[in-house]
Amino acid sequence: MTRCDTRHSVLILRFRARLLGHSSLSRGLMHVFIRILMLAAALMPLAVSAQMLNDQPPPQHRIVYKSTFALRYNPLGLLLDSRFSYRYRLYESDSKALRDNFLGLGLAPTVSPAFLRVGPYVEFNPLTLFGVWATMQYVQYFGSFDLLQGFPGAQSDFSDSAIKRNTANRFSAHGWELTLGATLQAKVSRLLVRSQARLVRGDLNLRPGDRIYYDQLYDVGAPNRGWFFTHDLDVLYQGLENKLIAGARYTATTPFYDRARHFDPGDLNTEVSNASHRVGPFVGYTFKTEDGARFNTPTVFLLVQWWLHHRFRTGEDTSAALPLLGIGFQTTGDFLPVK
Repeated sequence: MTRCDTRHSVLILRFRARLLGHSSLSRGLMHVFIRILMLAAALMPLAVSAQMLNDQPPPQHRIVYKSTFALRYNPLGLLLDSRFSYRYRLYESDSKALRDNFLGLGLAPTVSPAFLRVGPYVEFNPLTLFGVWATMQYVQYFGSFDLLQGFPGAQSDFSDSAIKRNTANRFSAHGWELTLGATLQAKVSRLLVRSQARLVRGDLNLRPGDRIYYDQLYDVGAPNRGWFFTHDLDVLYQGLENKLIAGARYTATTPFYDRARHFDPGDLNTEVSNASHRVGPFVGYTFKTEDGARFNTPTVFLLVQWWLHHRFRTGEDTSAALPLLGIGFQTTGDFLPVK
């Protein structure tokens, strides 16, 4: 072996050692990034967009909205999630893979009987199949419906039964939540593939001694002033003149706890896992699609997902045979003429 080869081998070993020395958060984010790159590479020639115009490229200026009303069981939830956004087209293209490009700025309100979230929303789509976005929302919990509840640490019991038992401990709270998102979406023939990833950081005024809180929207013991990751992967078939979609959705959620800040020092169990995985069928039906319509793509949907892994939903608190059930209605639209 030459001296150059020896130096090269030493550099590789040092690089591997540094990678292995990273924190679990860094390794987790690296794995997510690699998966996103692999999926992007596989889907690069294909494209589909939920608000892409069917018969023409988008105009230079566009004001759009998307609203979703959903009811969910296991966990229980009811919410209205909306996005209102001004979009500026970055460049012209007749290619469906490129033409739905824009830089957007808007407002993101989310309302449920237990909380309100509202704040600015920015989005950047360099091409149709890929986009990134971010929102910084003010969060207000009303102290209703057994929420908000904080807990001493990641080891705490935040199951449905525990939350119901601890109704005397619920309290109103406020703070901020930062969400960073990335979306990959593609279509080949009648097959649709969509990947939606989010990194979320909450900062709430919890009670003294509380290090995590139960986030009902994502069903996770969220680290206060810390991050968690959630990812939805849809593989769907489109039929009936593009009105029906049917397939499966896989959802994974992982909180990233700091041992010094998010674990209860009075509990010696530091190996607890609050990550979750679920998968199941998704079916939706869109009644009409009309380019530029104010009330467009009215869609009803049904989601059924069985829990593959969850600390409390695979037998400890609720039966693993009981899936997450969700029904909802979604609509989109344009506020400006598109022709």
